[in-house]
Amino acid sequence: MVRKNRDATWSSQPFLLPRDPSLARGRLRVDSPVLLIGRDPASDIVISHPTVSRRHAKLEWNSGQLTVEDLGSSGGTFINGVRVRRERLAPGDVLRLGPSIEYAVGVGSASTPLALAAKRETAEEEVKHLQVLLDVARALNAATVLDEVQEIVLQAAVRIMKADRGSVVLFDALGQLRTAAVFPPDLSDGGWAEHSSLLERAVRERKTVCTGEELSPSQSMILRGAAMAVATPLMVARRPIGAPEDASFVAGLEVLGGVLVERSERGQAFSRNDLAVLESVAADTASAIDSAKLYREAREKAKIDHEMGLARSIQAALLRKPEVVDFAETYAFSQSARAVGGDLVHTMVRGDGGFAVAVGDVSGKGVSAALIMAMVQGFLGILHELGLAVREVPDVVNRNLSRYSVGNRFITLVAGVLYANGRLELANAGHAPVSILRRDGRIETLNPHGPMLGLLDGVSWEWEEVWLEPDDVVVMVSDGLTESFSALGEEFGLEGVQGVLEAQDDRSPVRVGQALLEAASRHRGGREASDDVTLLVLRYRPPADAAGG
Repeated sequence: MVRKNRDATWSSQPFLLPRDPSLARGRLRVDSPVLLIGRDPASDIVISHPTVSRRHAKLEWNSGQLTVEDLGSSGGTFINGVRVRRERLAPGDVLRLGPSIEYAVGVGSASTPLALAAKRETAEEEVKHLQVLLDVARALNAATVLDEVQEIVLQAAVRIMKADRGSVVLFDALGQLRTAAVFPPDLSDGGWAEHSSLLERAVRERKTVCTGEELSPSQSMILRGAAMAVATPLMVARRPIGAPEDASFVAGLEVLGGVLVERSERGQAFSRNDLAVLESVAADTASAIDSAKLYREAREKAKIDHEMGLARSIQAALLRKPEVVDFAETYAFSQSARAVGGDLVHTMVRGDGGFAVAVGDVSGKGVSAALIMAMVQGFLGILHELGLAVREVPDVVNRNLSRYSVGNRFITLVAGVLYANGRLELANAGHAPVSILRRDGRIETLNPHGPMLGLLDGVSWEWEEVWLEPDDVVVMVSDGLTESFSALGEEFGLEGVQGVLEAQDDRSPVRVGQALLEAASRHRGGREASDDVTLLVLRYRPPADAAGG
């Protein structure tokens, strides 16, 4: 037998090409200093054939020399039919592992048949990878819902890695991994990937992890009949919110979930090219999943915004312009800190000729407060329709609020009835004090007569009667106005309200109300109010006969 020159230096990187593709698949490029060969999934070159030992041999590529060393295999390692323990390989050698697995050894020169075959195989593999990427790009472009996107990435991953099963898992709102898609779809245990240690590691370390490279098959994999697996995270780049010049910087990567695929049979380790294509598909799919989620969230937000718009319209109808009576002028204003709010302003002409007015403030903000506000508004309308005296209003509202309100909800309320002769009956349940600007410039303060409504049972409220003179002005406000704070944390307060009243020459309710709102806004430094702001200004202007009577 002719032995080749074992001291020759290789002119370029060596290749191993299987002589029987049915027994050993794929061209192998020797591109690492040490490559382990065997049936063990942790080997660099995995050969799942019974005649090959778990740790059969190793290749060493160093200083232009290629050496093979047998690792105590039962079937032996052979060069050109001669069994060797450790020997250098030369171009053109035939390397045999055991009785049947043979590789032709050659260099990467474009002129050798081996290199030409290797190049053809590489080109075919690259074409397949490009076709997969193209198919995925087209499918993602056509996908309209999240489920379609998840199925696309799963089918591509199974195809690339020649796997038997696969799963896409995504983080839910609680931060738990939940199965989003499985292949084949009829798997009895659809949630098998949720508890995979391999997938958990890939997600935690934010990198692709293979059993053939870093980990041996877990016990759960073995029980499922899986011999090899690969997991890759689904990640998207998050950019900082700020000035446009900062938009090119990535603030961080967010992991949406991951993809896990498994093979039932051992074979050649997952190639670097396969893993690169899988990671590329995962990156594109993560962006598509993120976009699909954002689109769904945008649709849900649009629906909520539409419903909130309807709620705002309904509330605006409830907070309609004050009713008109011939013995008083009225101005009312209410603005919610959110789309809808919990402040109440109510006016109504009673059957006995009295003019009912009220301002209230439900605890909290938003929809829940608005619902309580609407309920109390309804109570007031019915009570005044029935001609109930003001002194009875707090007790009736308190009982019904306790009966129908859910949770710890309460309301402060000031309610009054003004008659044509100037008599004003007033009941204040925990609300801000009422200010009266008398026509001689004096300011009177009417304090609350009891606690807020809906908080305690068995409580009684006092009431009071005051007489108004022509041009007297009554002001009711919510704490959204009095609790306007300056940049230094100073409160506008009742003193701010009464300071505006003292400076008023024009007593028209519109001018008084606007002056109060402007002063509170200036006190806040022009910032939006943090709470709902409501006020009602009432000026007593009786007809001549009523004033004289």
